[in-house]
Amino acid sequence: MMKKSIALALAVILCLSVVLCGCAKKFDKSPDQFEGIRWITYDYSFCVNPADDCKGYYKFGDTKYNIQVKFESSRFTAVDTDKSDAELFNGDWTYEKDSNGKEQLYLYNIKFNKDDYEAFEKNYAEFVTLKQEEI
Repeated sequence: MMKKSIALALAVILCLSVVLCGCAKKFDKSPDQFEGIRWITYDYSFCVNPADDCKGYYKFGDTKYNIQVKFESSRFTAVDTDKSDAELFNGDWTYEKDSNGKEQLYLYNIKFNKDDYEAFEKNYAEFVTLKQEEI
């Protein structure tokens, strides 16, 4: 009975480790490791420059926020550099290919800090695609 319980527990642990390891994608390099480009949306409302410590901006409505984006594993956090690095929003990231085969940065599961930024109450964006723009 004890051997069966231990075997079952080990099987469960093995299954969970396989599932958890499979959740996070592994990439050759993260978005902050690119050189000679900046990540920018097609409407120029969101920009991140890897060469400048991933600083950039995010425009929403009539307000432009100066930001810095931090990439960790498959997650990201954008902080407001003008407001003591208060968190603006966070989410997940991955890459997707554009029609020319170039990698684009896809940010998704975006959650805005509506507690500290009232304007974000009406921000329903859940994902955004940023293209590579040479600088």
